[in-house]
Amino acid sequence: MWEKLKLGIIDRYIIKMYLQTFFYSVLLFTLIAIFIDISEKIDDFIKRKPPLSVLIFDYYIFFIPYFMGLFSSVFIFLSTLFFNSKLAQNTEIIAILNSGLSYGRFLRPYLIGSGLLFVMFIILNTQLLPICDRYRLKFEDDWIHERRVTQNNNIYNMLNDSNMIHMESFNYADSSGFNFNLESFANGKLVERTFANRLLWNRQKQCWTFETYSRRLFVNDREVISKGARMDTILNLKPDEFFVKTNYVSSMTNPELNAYIKKETNKGNPQVNKYKVELYKRTAIPVAFFVLTILAVAVSSGKSRGGVGVHLGVGLIITFTYLLVIQIFNTMGNTGVLPPLIAVWIPSLVFFAIALVMLKRSPK
Repeated sequence: MWEKLKLGIIDRYIIKMYLQTFFYSVLLFTLIAIFIDISEKIDDFIKRKPPLSVLIFDYYIFFIPYFMGLFSSVFIFLSTLFFNSKLAQNTEIIAILNSGLSYGRFLRPYLIGSGLLFVMFIILNTQLLPICDRYRLKFEDDWIHERRVTQNNNIYNMLNDSNMIHMESFNYADSSGFNFNLESFANGKLVERTFANRLLWNRQKQCWTFETYSRRLFVNDREVISKGARMDTILNLKPDEFFVKTNYVSSMTNPELNAYIKKETNKGNPQVNKYKVELYKRTAIPVAFFVLTILAVAVSSGKSRGGVGVHLGVGLIITFTYLLVIQIFNTMGNTGVLPPLIAVWIPSLVFFAIALVMLKRSPK
């Protein structure tokens, strides 16, 4: 049994070249991405003049892992396709199969290589890349974005199971909201409603202040109304919570993101599907490495008259199709058309089915 699991010379060669080609492609495309990013942001850099050390060590050193994680599945597919296509063009695959090795056995070192990258990117996606993203986003806020969002409109929020708020608008500059409503429920019935023309955050007291407010208590089919000019109160909310950007969710590690999703679900945040899509993608993308590796090997195993270029051309079409399918289903998950978990995993299942069909048709 152990002899069957032992890696042979061909296995070690394929794994080595598989990983080598992957990291070379990551390096090449990352350098291209950096040049493109610099060209897009050059006006901001000239205008705000960030120090070179800040630009390198506070931004681009964190931009690299961000870009690598974002397109890791594409790098896997194209690098596998390129390497395997070269084997096919040199008739090495034919020689390997003629030696008595089955096609399934030929696939094994590719899957081992995928497994190594799977483990690496699971750790990166769930723990390390979110931390890197914090620094990247902070740099963009400090040096790139000219304006920050200062107002949020039409806010609905569940503070807990029994308290819900609605506010017409909230201004971050002075931490004030307008036309604020707080509704309290008990056993599914409305028991209290508070309305305030203006809501203010008191930084010294760390509490909220109602201005020109009215309170309605509903007790035993009776309504008790009280009014006032000003009242301090405590709510399970801070001003920053009205302005959490969706892309900042990418800077949360998995435990942080799970806790945040639970909190926002309890509040009734309509953006929670986007957060779930981000969470599930972190596992789904590394799993797709296996699918895309099988597909790349199946597509490029046959010797082509056009050489490696034909396989790369087909590969680019598949790559763009894959990215389009992911974008479509992610949007469906974000908007609630499909449950986020299903929306994230459908592309991998679709391309796994395609990979199996291609595998059966590939020359053996």
